[in-house]
Amino acid sequence: MIQTKKRAVGDADKAPAKKEGVKKPKSDAGSTDKAVKKFTPKFDRKPGPVGEKGKFQKKFTPGGKGGGKDFREKGAEKKPFVANTPESKREYWTGLKKKQKELREQRRKAKTKDLYELSVGAKKIYETLKRKSTENKEQLVVDLHAKLNKDNTYSRIATSHDTARVVQCMIKNASEELRDQIADKLIADIYELSTSKYGHHCVTCLLKNGSKALWAKVTDGIIKNVVKMCSHVFAGSIVDSVYNEYATNEQKAFLRQAFYSEIFQTSKDKSVTCMKDTWKTDGFMKKTVLSTVKGHLVQAANKQLTDNGLLHALLLDYLQEAVEVDRNEVIELYLPHLAAISSTKDGTSAAIFCFVNSVVKDRRAALKTLKQYVEKLSVHEHGHRLILCILNCYDDTVILGKQVVSVIMEHAEAIVASGEWGRKVFGWVFSPADKDLLHPTQIEILDGYLQYSKKDKDIRRREILGAAVEPFCKAVEANAEFWLRGGHTALLTAAIVKGLKGEQLRRVHQALAAVVANPEWKIQETEVNLEGVPMVEEKKKTPAAAENARKGNRVKKVKKSPFAEEKEKALEKRLLLNPLVPGVEQAGMHIALKKIIKLDQEKRQEEGDDCSQFGSAVVEQLSDEVIKSWTAQNRPSFLLLLMFENSTEPVQKQLKQKLKALKGELKKAGHAGAKLLLEKLKL
Repeated sequence: MIQTKKRAVGDADKAPAKKEGVKKPKSDAGSTDKAVKKFTPKFDRKPGPVGEKGKFQKKFTPGGKGGGKDFREKGAEKKPFVANTPESKREYWTGLKKKQKELREQRRKAKTKDLYELSVGAKKIYETLKRKSTENKEQLVVDLHAKLNKDNTYSRIATSHDTARVVQCMIKNASEELRDQIADKLIADIYELSTSKYGHHCVTCLLKNGSKALWAKVTDGIIKNVVKMCSHVFAGSIVDSVYNEYATNEQKAFLRQAFYSEIFQTSKDKSVTCMKDTWKTDGFMKKTVLSTVKGHLVQAANKQLTDNGLLHALLLDYLQEAVEVDRNEVIELYLPHLAAISSTKDGTSAAIFCFVNSVVKDRRAALKTLKQYVEKLSVHEHGHRLILCILNCYDDTVILGKQVVSVIMEHAEAIVASGEWGRKVFGWVFSPADKDLLHPTQIEILDGYLQYSKKDKDIRRREILGAAVEPFCKAVEANAEFWLRGGHTALLTAAIVKGLKGEQLRRVHQALAAVVANPEWKIQETEVNLEGVPMVEEKKKTPAAAENARKGNRVKKVKKSPFAEEKEKALEKRLLLNPLVPGVEQAGMHIALKKIIKLDQEKRQEEGDDCSQFGSAVVEQLSDEVIKSWTAQNRPSFLLLLMFENSTEPVQKQLKQKLKALKGELKKAGHAGAKLLLEKLKL
């Protein structure tokens, strides 16, 4: 039962009437009884004036400014110090912390006083040195080096966010001799610098601006600490860069040896070039080396530091030499990281090995994880090999269509325009094992993965084509000019048209013919990729340079870059050297169009005379103005001749009738195409 408060005495007049027989006592005016005070509930009390303490407030308000409650009366003396009480312990620790803080500040000032003065002076010179307009920069670097060339000063200032930039600017503007002196100071503490948030930029700067001799020095310094560095985020990226771009073959072998055993961390053996060489003479080493390497690989996978070329080489060696049980454990760990390890040649080979040697359930999970990286892998120098392997040996075409083919078709134009590797992947979907798109050696390697598949390859390829043909037709109808943007892309289009039939073939023919018959159709003389780099120049670039160009190091800035004008001028110069020309006159496009026209005869033999023909579609859409311009040029005249030779009789009659009116102009034209047209058509 809920209890209520008792009614106050002063509220008696508001109370209900009492029972009869009970009389209320009368109070006399002169009575000596004390008046009863009225009780007011706590929540009805009115606060007193500001600064005035009430009865209860005085009792429980802290007396001092220290934050604790003082229960002593005013004027009372402070109690003497008594050990082992809460008050004494609090006072003791407060004093101790204060003393420790003062000592810490004194030591910091004594330690960094000289360094602070050096850094302030160095930053003043750096402000002048970093300007583009500054002259005699080498002398400024000499002055800075004279100040900082003391003990380990370089290593100490290179780990700070502000002075690390000073060191980087010195490395960039120093002479080769002075740069070597600075490098000697930094390489002594290369592990500490590589693992520093700001210091690792100095090591990267040494590699970018150094000579081959300096690269060798930095690599030798890394070899001593490579095992520890690979397990760190900043240092691991430096090891990856050194292994892929700067180390010699001998140094690469030494870097790998450090992971085989502790013996090789102190002494190197030039005869050991791979993991297998460690137990050629000593058979007992095999078990030790494999277990040690497995430990490093497991640690890297758990820390998700798998994007490292050195670890990729170790992983490939280990998978080829390990026993089945241990190998399956490592494969299971690295299946979720297939995209990360496909950034190098060895890594892609290891990724393919993991995929083809895994069970069906793990393959399905790996494909699900890989879906978001399909576009990037398809255009990567090494990663496209993994996508080709998956397209050629994975049996479940329904899942393959959802996880891989659908992504490729969704980003079709970006993949095709990216360059050679993207065209290989896209071409394999429609025309697998086509020697016009892939080298025979690569086709042979891909066919070797069929041993890990159970489904017939022709059935699989037909099902993949069925999933991709409709999106391709829609893409061509939406933007047919893209698929005839240059010689390389047009050759890919010709290879795809070879595998189309029926209504899909007719739709593609009509869309392409509308572009070819357009009098204003022009393309660049040399086909360019998405970055505006000609395809010929792209092949000449090294893998590292191509990757850097692809990443771009593009940073959005509010202010215009001082190099923007130079880039614009270079682009204008490239456009002048790569002008727009009529599509039918460009050499590569001419070859591709001839291939598409010659397919008409093959299609009629397979499907009959009722099938769609590219030559017929072009002739129907050719206007008199376009035919007149074509007959005035050599290559377009050869295209008309091929259309006549590979078309049916109705199309030949239609074309002959259109060319009769231009008989006089053909005779005046002196090129070989016009003469052959007159002979063949008997005009």
